[in-house]
Amino acid sequence: MVFDLIRPLGAKRGEIEVNVLGLVPLRQESSRLNQVQDPVGLIRRSPDREIIEWAPEIEYAVCDDVAVEFEVPMENSHVEAYKGAAQVTFGTALNHRFIHGAQAILQYGRDSSVWTTTGLYLAGFRFNDTWSVFGMFGGRGKVAGPVPKKEVELLANITMFADVTDRMVAGIETNLNQVIGGNTGMLFMPQLHYEIDRYWMIQGGAGAHFTTGFTIPVTGFRVIREF
Repeated sequence: MVFDLIRPLGAKRGEIEVNVLGLVPLRQESSRLNQVQDPVGLIRRSPDREIIEWAPEIEYAVCDDVAVEFEVPMENSHVEAYKGAAQVTFGTALNHRFIHGAQAILQYGRDSSVWTTTGLYLAGFRFNDTWSVFGMFGGRGKVAGPVPKKEVELLANITMFADVTDRMVAGIETNLNQVIGGNTGMLFMPQLHYEIDRYWMIQGGAGAHFTTGFTIPVTGFRVIREF
């Protein structure tokens, strides 16, 4: 839900999705929060605006197994960054129970004028009709702009899913980032996904953002419209 795919792996040409992610901290830690890395990649650098992070985005499958997206991370009404990404599906194995691919992200921070790149390997496995797991593994680094220290972060997202009904899925998502030689951050987010109809889906959860120095409870949601 929080660190999502660009359409599901195996997307077919012409698929379009518009969605918006929202993250709301339940306790304010403005001055300290600005000093740590964000495992999700949303930018949080303005203490006077720290109420809600949200990010509208559009995703499009340009051909079978290849999709792109454009996202605008925001804080309240302030545009924090511009983000473009591409994703490719490599294929399936084990009687289609395993699927994998890769994702590349380029982000420009408006306030910092810093360019950040992210590369991820994606892999999912379905154990049975109920249980499945999905993982995203890679790194993120600041590559251009006024970067005082070009930090490199290792990223890992692992989410366990359970199909509760035909329309409802429960999940436990973990987003971990480790700055090489620096701080560690992790977002832990239990969540529910509900398919309203063929075109609409809502996702919601509540968890916590853990860092080397403190913990902040947080709620999140995503509203999805497919075409």
